[in-house]
Amino acid sequence: MTSEWDVEAGASARSALEWMGWNGAGPFYLRHYDVQMFVWYILPRKFLTDLEFKRQVAAALARVLDQLGGRAATYAATCRASDTDALLEAWENEDPDAWDQFRTLLEASGLEPPDTESVAWGGIMGLDEASARDQIVTALEQAAESGVFSPSTRSFRRRQAEITEAALLQPLEGGKGESRIEAIHLERLENWLQRGIGRGSPERRQILEPVLDLLAGAPPPLEPEATRLATAPALWLLELGIDGIALTQTGAINRALVREAAARWAGWWNSEIHGPPHQEADLTLLGELHHQLKKIRLLRRSGRRLITTNHGRKLICEPAALLQTLAHDLIAGEDFRSACTELTVALLLTGFEANWSEPLAKVVQPAIVADGWHSGTDAPDIRTISWTISDFIRAASAAGLIAAQHDLLSRKPLALTPAGRSALTSALRNRALAPRSTPY
Repeated sequence: MTSEWDVEAGASARSALEWMGWNGAGPFYLRHYDVQMFVWYILPRKFLTDLEFKRQVAAALARVLDQLGGRAATYAATCRASDTDALLEAWENEDPDAWDQFRTLLEASGLEPPDTESVAWGGIMGLDEASARDQIVTALEQAAESGVFSPSTRSFRRRQAEITEAALLQPLEGGKGESRIEAIHLERLENWLQRGIGRGSPERRQILEPVLDLLAGAPPPLEPEATRLATAPALWLLELGIDGIALTQTGAINRALVREAAARWAGWWNSEIHGPPHQEADLTLLGELHHQLKKIRLLRRSGRRLITTNHGRKLICEPAALLQTLAHDLIAGEDFRSACTELTVALLLTGFEANWSEPLAKVVQPAIVADGWHSGTDAPDIRTISWTISDFIRAASAAGLIAAQHDLLSRKPLALTPAGRSALTSALRNRALAPRSTPY
């Protein structure tokens, strides 16, 4: 019986090498990363055998690696490690912590490409992204084996990120001359066009394709003076919140500050027609800004006072980061609101002329329907989409992204502020280039 198990385990060790790229004859490039992936994931998850046999496969693979000698022999320790055996047992027992154990071991090895400033890896990848990531695994392994970095050193994470960033700038092997990061971005932009049940419907593409060139390059810089002007209301509230803003019994901003806001920003209120505002509800944009700053936890309520959080205090000194935070929050998410918002932002960035939400909704609605959005049994109508876009316009106006206008009867065409154009371009770019977690 023992010899029979040895024969089967040996055959499985051969299949392990084939999974790692061996074609059954001749040399091949063996990586430690592939050995790790096999014994930590493929063996416990894909081999439909009992735990004892899986242990024998790991042991058989270790013996083969010993016989290969050189670098390969050092990989045998992974097959024999107590952590490997513990993970095999965790997978076998359907331990809910098995996945976390697997991720911890991979990250501790130093061979798992980390997220960096340039890229956050997706759970669902296109062919180019997967190829680029695999090539970066090789770059990390070569650096580790040459002693450039080691998981045991303090500078490990920094060096790992530096190696990854440098590797991203190298040409994609098998590509068309573009760098790995360029290939990832181009692929993600195309996948972004194809999102939704409609798989990149003509209606969606008609709205989004005109902004592709704008999103393909680096995001435009935020000019300091324009940024400070756009964020002035938010900065005002955050600065007041350091000492605390008195609230009414209902949690609204007090009347004195409501009137001060109306006097400071003429586009928020027409005192000649309406007289002075009496409460926060009268000043719609102030209410929107109050809500958004609390939502992103820059302000918090403490009893009858509104207090600036530590994060809010930090952003007082960083107006550009504040504006980008506001813009990214308005466009974030995977719900109906965000689906309408991203299409609206794309239209505004390409100069679509509208005096409020309805003209935008008429263009956005066919794309939303093609993407499969439903309200009960019916597709969202123009009125529903118009209300959703109105919510965005008000919030974006309060945040300084869209020029505010108080005249409801004779509205001028909507206009992005100079800083708002840059911030919304960056927000839409980040959305388009974000890693995917679902096929849609």
